[in-house]
Amino acid sequence: MLASSHMRLSRLPCHTSKRCLAVRAQAAPSAPAPAAGKASTRQHAQEGKDDGQPFINLIPNNGRWEGGIPPVMGAHLMASGVVSPVSVSKGAGIDVTPHPFQYHDTDTDVTVLLYVTAEKAQAGLAKLVVEAAQAAVKAKGAFTLVLSGGSLPSLLAPLATAKGIDWAKTHVFFVDERNVPHSSPDSTYKAAQEELLSKVPVPPAQVYAIAEGLPVEQAAIQYEGRLISVPAAALPRSAEGGFPVFDLILLGLGPDGHVASLFPNRGETAVTSGWILPVKNSPKPPPERITMTLPVINAAKEVAFVALGAGKAEIVQRTLEVQALPGALPAQLVRPRGGKLKWLLDVPSAEHLDVASWGEGKQWPRSTF
Repeated sequence: MLASSHMRLSRLPCHTSKRCLAVRAQAAPSAPAPAAGKASTRQHAQEGKDDGQPFINLIPNNGRWEGGIPPVMGAHLMASGVVSPVSVSKGAGIDVTPHPFQYHDTDTDVTVLLYVTAEKAQAGLAKLVVEAAQAAVKAKGAFTLVLSGGSLPSLLAPLATAKGIDWAKTHVFFVDERNVPHSSPDSTYKAAQEELLSKVPVPPAQVYAIAEGLPVEQAAIQYEGRLISVPAAALPRSAEGGFPVFDLILLGLGPDGHVASLFPNRGETAVTSGWILPVKNSPKPPPERITMTLPVINAAKEVAFVALGAGKAEIVQRTLEVQALPGALPAQLVRPRGGKLKWLLDVPSAEHLDVASWGEGKQWPRSTF
């Protein structure tokens, strides 16, 4: 019952101390909301005023402990089948081992785009890439595009005939890659080459593939070196941390909520420094991979999740509506610092979402599903 090919559900950032998230829905395409409208929405979110606009209340300060999440949750330690003993807690923040994963405190402009069909979602993805490419080339004379693997390469075909991308000024990277030969069916580079790169005039030297035949640790070092060698004019560095600022990163969404090769509750997902990591024992084969770190992903100007089809419905609902402990759903840790985050969904992948209830502060986000 959509009025057009897709619906735009815009989540606007709000003051971090209030930890609330404004949500507004509108049929698209339509004219952008005026600046005054955005300002009033932000004010509503920040001040908690009831002006008729829906909003989501998150856990205050994200349930944050100053010294990290305590290793013991609750007042008692109790082995299975044993009566609860007297609490051994020494008080908040005392003898606490910092949890490796922390809630983010980043305000990000988040938009969910819901398309009627997968084909229209592909067209929307192509439009997104074209707009990002044109803006980047206009601003700095180059466009940096980062691709992921899985089902994403198969969705890129419309880009081969899309108008408006200056491929001579485009640099293509991979958010993660399997440590396999380029000819392997497991190679993301091979999939991207077959679906898109071989069909567009992008210079081969501007397609940054993983080196073949290296131990995974060396492959990660070599790939980070290639990124470092890209001139800052094309790939600027962030003011905070000196991370590369890519123009657009396209992410898939794993059934367990993993992004790139950053899997739930894994050490690689908790890393706060560095650009590229080796992954030696991925829970998903093949076991050896390299991956960009979360700080690199979150330094991008724009990140887009592409999750289409009924097979993505459960994890889409969990990621967007269920508040998990940090690290349990890596996708929830993707929040570009000062950038934009978009979700491209079709009707089957959004089937379990209850968007109409997002404004009910007592229900969303919930901790069960």
